[in-house]
Amino acid sequence: MALQAIGNILANPKMLDIFRQHGVDVDHPALCKMQAHIYKSKTAKEIQIAGGGAKYIVFDSLSLWEGKKKLSSTFDRWDPSMQDNQKEAQHIKSNAMSITKSMINRPKKIVMYGKPGTGKTALALAMMHYLRVNGKTTMFVSSTELVSLFWQSYKYKDAQDRKEKVLDAMQSVDVLVLDDLGTEGGVNSDKPVQKDVQQALEQIATARYDTDHNRVAKSTIVTTNNTPDELSIIYNGKLISRLLPHSLAYRFDFSDFRDLRE
Repeated sequence: MALQAIGNILANPKMLDIFRQHGVDVDHPALCKMQAHIYKSKTAKEIQIAGGGAKYIVFDSLSLWEGKKKLSSTFDRWDPSMQDNQKEAQHIKSNAMSITKSMINRPKKIVMYGKPGTGKTALALAMMHYLRVNGKTTMFVSSTELVSLFWQSYKYKDAQDRKEKVLDAMQSVDVLVLDDLGTEGGVNSDKPVQKDVQQALEQIATARYDTDHNRVAKSTIVTTNNTPDELSIIYNGKLISRLLPHSLAYRFDFSDFRDLRE
């Protein structure tokens, strides 16, 4: 029988155990109530299958979208025919779809690089959407918005608190999309914020890598207008080694594509 009352869910130890298994802080009343509202008309089995709704919402709330404008995409919407080199575009799309399916069971590092407006972010979002539908928590972070948050955190306590939550979430989320890496200036700048951002990214990259077993622990998808070699100049080698894939199979080159923006 479906659990109709919020109070019944919150008072049910079995439901609380399910919340706990999906990373929900059961001692946090707001999160528990949010989770209960989501599943108030579902059976225990349906909750177990769907699980983690509140956790998804938390990562969504901590995502940083450029201009505060949330974007979305799917593989169906990523159209290779929009490019002059349709064969290469289809090849990239097919590889992305195949790799994304494998990421359900084995996390990977991905980088997409090339000129602005060529579809890198849209394809990264399609990968993120597919993995979310298949049970992975996801988070999108614009590099420029991340730098902006660091600037605000120097002046405002609430921004400082939000920054810490965002950085913690970037370490723990199953799938992280880091968009437009390099546009924020890296460390070749006198601005202290750039160095602080790089240090934070180093900690995030380290947390997302299993150093004991020398393998990727959590998936990271990076988009950038810079080549991997250029990123190695902007940032230090340790960060790039941890953040970007070494295998060419996981490096998507958009350099030959044209800008699709109107």
